[in-house]
Amino acid sequence: MAVDHVLLVHGYSVRQLSAYARFPALLAAHGIPNSNILLSAFLSLDDAVTCDDLAGALEDHVTKFEAASGTIGRTALLCHSTGAIVARRWILNRATAGRPLPSHLVSFAGANHGSTLAQVGRTIIARLFRDVIEQSAVGAQVLADLDYGSSFLWSLNTDWLNAASAGGLEALRVFSLGGDNHGGFAGEVFWQVGERGSDSIVRVCGANLNYTVVEADPQATPPRLRVTSAARPTAHLVVPGYTHGGIIGDVRAATDVPFAALLQALAVDDAPGYQAVAADWAARTAQWTAQHPDETNAMIVFRLRDEALRPIPDHLVLIVDQAGDASAVSSALEPHQPIQNAEEPSSVSFYVNHGRFTATSPHVLHLEARSGSRFIDYRDIDYPVDGALATLVRPNETTYVDVRLARGVDATYAVVPYDPTRDVTRTWPPLPA
Repeated sequence: MAVDHVLLVHGYSVRQLSAYARFPALLAAHGIPNSNILLSAFLSLDDAVTCDDLAGALEDHVTKFEAASGTIGRTALLCHSTGAIVARRWILNRATAGRPLPSHLVSFAGANHGSTLAQVGRTIIARLFRDVIEQSAVGAQVLADLDYGSSFLWSLNTDWLNAASAGGLEALRVFSLGGDNHGGFAGEVFWQVGERGSDSIVRVCGANLNYTVVEADPQATPPRLRVTSAARPTAHLVVPGYTHGGIIGDVRAATDVPFAALLQALAVDDAPGYQAVAADWAARTAQWTAQHPDETNAMIVFRLRDEALRPIPDHLVLIVDQAGDASAVSSALEPHQPIQNAEEPSSVSFYVNHGRFTATSPHVLHLEARSGSRFIDYRDIDYPVDGALATLVRPNETTYVDVRLARGVDATYAVVPYDPTRDVTRTWPPLPA
């Protein structure tokens, strides 16, 4: 292996080290000494704890590890679910501070772009279950961070691409894997765990660390766009037949696909080796995509803000065809879509079947926004999405679209010539003409 130490990072709501299942024993069997296999244990079921808190706490422990061992340069982080976004935030904090980074990051079913169950976890039913059955809180802040379009996810994923573009993550070898098994009885009761193109908790596109961020100012002349994506593709693998928990919990032998893929990743020690694994995983994922057109989806996350970056919570986002018909495009939406962020309604996500969505291209993005005041308005926008823009929504990937809208404030202010006959005691509104 190309690593000396391995740190395992679990996901949301885990409270037992058994969550790592056979992975520690299998790693030991492949040459990693027991003392070099480190198991994380963190609190996510506390309503005050955030993912930023957990990233900060991880740094405290890594600093102690460095003091004892000297370096983390040949250390791999193996992260499951929420653990992936905690680890990635920690890595970005380290990169910003100019501190050494680990050599490998392997994300298993990482909630890199959120989870549909984030809002379910904060319902009264979930709170009663945690309180009565588990005597715990629900971890409200961690769940808020996991909600599609949260400020945490916007910041994390924008910062990640910017750091990669600036070369700050050059030494880090990044891998992401996700399952596709969303069957079972629970999906008949809660639609959130039966989504096509998911592992029952995290979507395939939600685990994939290949994604795009678009900053759009449609009212500029000409309209301004800034598109950011990784300069090199991240090695990503769809692992058929595995559920969210099963991608680790159901692994029994080193030949099982998730662990075999892990061994591939941990053997990478140079750029050609990484490219070889990325190409292999891309070919296998492309085969999965061809065989599962009904499961091949994409997510589009919109956020609407004004010029001062203040959120616009009252808005309407429609994706229509060239004739202005939303119904044709709506057939591409998966059920129960779109989803508005519960805490930050300025964000809304669309989950679409990629094949059906591209069949209705080219599209027009229709935007309406309201301020809540009759004196401040936003102009409705119809923005054509064609040509190169249409290719920004890719199979099994997530696209973030950060939209800036100008506030129409003319009705709030007036300047008039002085007139000695004017009634200056008249109260506005209306403003003097």
